[in-house]
Amino acid sequence: MPTRDYDLDVPGTEQLVDVNHDLDTAHQGSSDIVLIPRPTECGSDPLTWSRWKKWYQLFLLALYACAFSFGENTLGAAWTTVSEDTGVSLVNMNGGSALNYLLLGLCNIWWISTANKIGRRPVFLLTTLICCMAGVWQGRVHGTAQWFLSNSLNGVGTSAYQAVIPLSVFDTFFAHERGMMLSFYLFGQQLGSILGLITGGIISDQLGWRWTQYIVAIIDAGVLVLLFFTFEETMFPRFIFETIQGVLPVTEGRSSPTESATEGKDVDKKDLGRVTTVRSEAHNVQQRDYPRRTYVQKLKLWVYFPEDKTTYMQYFRRPFALFLFPNVVISGCIFAFGCTAGIVSFNTISEILTESPYDWSTSSTGLVFLAALVGNFVGWGTGVLSDQIVLRLARRNGGVKEPEMRLWTLCFSFVYAAIGYMMYGWGAQTGAHWMTIAFGVGCMIAHQVSACSIATTYAMECFPGISGELVVVLAICSSCINFAISYSVQPFIEAAGYGYAFLFFGLCVLCSMLAAIPMAIFGKSWRRRCAPKWREWLSQREN
Repeated sequence: MPTRDYDLDVPGTEQLVDVNHDLDTAHQGSSDIVLIPRPTECGSDPLTWSRWKKWYQLFLLALYACAFSFGENTLGAAWTTVSEDTGVSLVNMNGGSALNYLLLGLCNIWWISTANKIGRRPVFLLTTLICCMAGVWQGRVHGTAQWFLSNSLNGVGTSAYQAVIPLSVFDTFFAHERGMMLSFYLFGQQLGSILGLITGGIISDQLGWRWTQYIVAIIDAGVLVLLFFTFEETMFPRFIFETIQGVLPVTEGRSSPTESATEGKDVDKKDLGRVTTVRSEAHNVQQRDYPRRTYVQKLKLWVYFPEDKTTYMQYFRRPFALFLFPNVVISGCIFAFGCTAGIVSFNTISEILTESPYDWSTSSTGLVFLAALVGNFVGWGTGVLSDQIVLRLARRNGGVKEPEMRLWTLCFSFVYAAIGYMMYGWGAQTGAHWMTIAFGVGCMIAHQVSACSIATTYAMECFPGISGELVVVLAICSSCINFAISYSVQPFIEAAGYGYAFLFFGLCVLCSMLAAIPMAIFGKSWRRRCAPKWREWLSQREN
């Protein structure tokens, strides 16, 4: 490979575009886009799967997130009704919800460690089963104690969708696709929230609010069956076939893509399996040792790769050390305040629209979240745009991609949040037309989908190889911050009113995104400073 005038020792700095068409590496078809990570020839490598199979796997992940998010939000429109029927005060209702949000992040310490050792599939199956049981319990809940306990169980089950899904997406797709694919999963997550809020009100009016939870349990059971029979494990021991910076080792067993290039051939998506043949001398492992799985093998509940020498406890402890990585912590704050939109709207929409001057029914209250569906599409489009911005800036930078290039897309998220929080809060405060509140909700959700996808992709691109641990930090930041917000939103509104409460929340959200400015300036130097610790962790896999 020709020598480049950039520092390959900085994690996250990669050659994404072959501007001179002279790099000895795999490309996307005949384009100048370099495939990162480099695909192997293994049949079980998710990067070599056909396009339809990748999209189906992504659909299952989005459906998983949609089902969980649906279950989290079906009670939103009937919040006050649930409070009256169960005898749980609104403060304790929000407290149980806050405990659920807290566990959404903290439980990922266990889920990610498990996913890194025995695969993503067992985590998806077990958490879906837990959510199914939690749905049945919440449909039969009475009193404050049961409310808190059932929410705790639901938080344990639901937590995995915040961290394990991004890990599986990074297993399956290349670097230049990840912004779009993460946005697709977040689109599914928000779609579940919207459908839950819309249909939850209708179900509550027609069948009673308890049936919303029974329906959630039925949906989760259906998702469990689909995952068991059709979801294939995406964990793959890629570290065996590549060096720390993602360049494959040259060995006797390697057939270089240069040979194909000299024959006038390009690498197509459907031919990714023939991109390169690599043998890892360190482990004496050949690619035929990881063939395509049979259907029966795909049904196995877990996988285990003995070549990965990292222990479960090392995976468990590592996220705590990542709180010393500035890039990760700031991304965690952006992600956390990105999730705030759904939480504050979920906890307040029923109070706003079922009381004067609106006096809407429960079912009508849920319908206002059709505006959130529009915002969901806008946020997804912004996430897709981030991939294009990175490609464009990389071409202008000699083909070299820096993770900080993606942060420019947060300018759009900043505008969405500024408009959304102000219109929602002050619209409710002044009794403005309901369309003001609906437009505010749409903008807030657009901010949530776009900011969360950008922050997640950025953090995971900064330090390749430890993606799971990184997402745990994001999830913990989100759960801690939104635990405080969910618990304080009701007293804040009672003391200061909707306008000032949402002004404060909006300013917190905007400040989190302004923190991306120093990250864009100093992000690379921070990555360079953290590189020794990052390499130490990667070396633990082989020692």
